[in-house]
Amino acid sequence: MKKHPSRSSKVGIGAGFGMGLLGALALAVRFGWKNQLRRPLSDAISPTIFATRMLNTPSGEIVYHTSGTGEPLLFLHGVFPGASSFEWSKVYPHFAPHYQVLVPDLIGFGESQRPRVALSAKSQVRSLAEFLQSTTGGKAATLVASGLSANLALLLAARYPHCVSRLVLCMPLLALKGAPAFRSFHRLSWFPRLARIVYRRQLSTEHDIKQWLLRSGFSISDNSLEEVVTVLTSTAQQYGAEHAFLAQCSRSFWRKLSSQLTKLHLPIALLSNKNSERLTNESIATLRPYATRFSINEIETESLLAPLTDAPMIIATLAHELTQALPEQNVS
Repeated sequence: MKKHPSRSSKVGIGAGFGMGLLGALALAVRFGWKNQLRRPLSDAISPTIFATRMLNTPSGEIVYHTSGTGEPLLFLHGVFPGASSFEWSKVYPHFAPHYQVLVPDLIGFGESQRPRVALSAKSQVRSLAEFLQSTTGGKAATLVASGLSANLALLLAARYPHCVSRLVLCMPLLALKGAPAFRSFHRLSWFPRLARIVYRRQLSTEHDIKQWLLRSGFSISDNSLEEVVTVLTSTAQQYGAEHAFLAQCSRSFWRKLSSQLTKLHLPIALLSNKNSERLTNESIATLRPYATRFSINEIETESLLAPLTDAPMIIATLAHELTQALPEQNVS
């Protein structure tokens, strides 16, 4: 005769099943919620001729694109919702035949690790120095940086002079006096929870990113607009993407920048459009005491994202700048 499970056995099976569910839930909370898988990103984020690689640093994992051999040439993206190495994707392939091109996503942005607690400027620069030391074989690199990342490039050159041979700052937004990146956003840092809500429900949405691009120099008839909107939106909505963006929009992030800079014994080229509100006489005067040599080159664009909207012009300007001979450096 067929035996039926006793009541105590049923209770035991149910309890065991329940404990299993609780254990799975605990693991999900511990690992899944803490470090969610990346959402799919558009293939357009990097040209196919470039290899995508990862490098672990003590500050976090860096995802970067690389190709070519020769002198190291590093491109740093700016700071905006959805910011990543994609900003330079129409420019940097041109230089792969003659340089070792390196294009990382800063920690907290793009495909790189996005820690809940945003890195300080000092830690972000330390991670870049470790990245360069691991990828260039000890050679000093030319740094091309845009927007707010121009300040990270300056700090990197000051703290790790052996890593950098020259700086090219494209449409830089200098923060030597603690100026915020987005004047309308920096006060959000006073209210972290509200800032995250505003980022998720407004700043990172497809509609708002498209409107920001149109205000920043894109034309509604631009054939690449929808692709750029798709890439920036998918990147901006990645888990934890708001932390680094909101941190670097705050005054506190840049407060100690001036005190951490020293004399920069390398050439600095500033690329800016004639009517730029970013590169003012005041910001140039603030930078001048730190630099032993720098030049200002006007570029014919009204766009804040010129590497995406005016790539041929940026390529030509950079190619000309990179042909200029480096001066002898006497670091004392």
